[in-house]
Amino acid sequence: MKYTANPRVSIIKWATATGVAALMSVSSAAAQESVEVMHWWTSGGEANALNVLKEALESDGIAWEDAAVAGGSGTNALQVLQARVAAGDPPAAMQMHGQQVIEYRDAGLLGDLNELAAAENWDAVMSPDLQNYAKRDGTYVAVPFNMHRHNWMWASKEILDNYGGEMPDTWDAWFEVADEMKADGVLPLAHGGQAWQEFMLWEDIAVGLYGPDFHTRAFVGLDKTTLTSDEMKNVFETFRKVLSYADPNASNRDWNLATAMVIEDQAAFHFMGDWAKGEFIVAEKEADTDYVCAPAPGTDGTFIYLADYWGFFSVRDEEARKAQTEMARMTMDPAVQTEFNIRKGSIPARMDIDAAAFDVCGAAAISDRAEATEQGTMLPSLAQNHAQPREVRGVFEDAITAFANDTSISADDAVQRIVDGLASL
Repeated sequence: MKYTANPRVSIIKWATATGVAALMSVSSAAAQESVEVMHWWTSGGEANALNVLKEALESDGIAWEDAAVAGGSGTNALQVLQARVAAGDPPAAMQMHGQQVIEYRDAGLLGDLNELAAAENWDAVMSPDLQNYAKRDGTYVAVPFNMHRHNWMWASKEILDNYGGEMPDTWDAWFEVADEMKADGVLPLAHGGQAWQEFMLWEDIAVGLYGPDFHTRAFVGLDKTTLTSDEMKNVFETFRKVLSYADPNASNRDWNLATAMVIEDQAAFHFMGDWAKGEFIVAEKEADTDYVCAPAPGTDGTFIYLADYWGFFSVRDEEARKAQTEMARMTMDPAVQTEFNIRKGSIPARMDIDAAAFDVCGAAAISDRAEATEQGTMLPSLAQNHAQPREVRGVFEDAITAFANDTSISADDAVQRIVDGLASL
């Protein structure tokens, strides 16, 4: 049995109430000289990366009008965007994950980038997985500026070297070394107890325990037999065990602060997407010298991916449209893609970038993506808005968050919450 969510796209309701024509007429002030950019990247590493594109645009005579809204995973920014769309006043460009691109493109609110895409040969150079989101019926409506892998494990090299120096490649091996650390008074896990971070860790555990086929059946196919299996219940039990290795102050800790704990050798491991590397870079730390990277336990050979896209809302003003087009062109420029992703910790959305410019972690990610693409083990992130629409994603997040914060909730209870939540959609 497979669950199927109702196609409830609330943006269409807003657009209907407001009038699509109002959205189509939007243009920013002094559009010929600026592009208003809404995003949620406000940490040091994120800002450092965005400066690459910002400076490239400004060198081309286009000012970056920043409309940042802080908050991991973009929850706060997307709420602000919803309000602005409803008011007929969207920004010229908006950072989006894959499912948000789908939602807004299906509402007919994003502009046509096909002429630029053809001129720049995006079909040949853009990751095929990302094209699935950037296009609608063969028409490009968004442009990706990176590709992230979220199943990464980061470690303090100083601490790890005291325990054999090897990154654990299974969860059993991780528990073994974590127990040794704990016995010595060393904190094994840097963790941020926020819903989206816990969701990502839970998804890593699911893939690490049961592999890519399990992920595809459960999180892409929503197969009820898989969702209610003993394996799924063990994912929850293992998740709770992993959380027990975090410190008591983890609740609501921002992700970059958890990364800083590894940077400062206050904790041994951190499970976070490759944007964590941007924080190491800002702190002037070097891979294999100050920190170590490896796929999360059990996930070697798989690539749980997500990407950030610019969605460009349709405008009638010709100068505003030209500014958007130039921003899209710059975003996919090979030099911008290279420098941006070196700073961000991610890898380029383009498949033709030379990995030699990247450090050991970045080069490994580029190589692993190529292998996973060939082997069919590229997995769209459920936690990071690629595998399912937000209504479906929300069902999983609610169950995971409740389980993580209430020890009276059993694994059976958590699974039932997912089943009931999906049935209510």
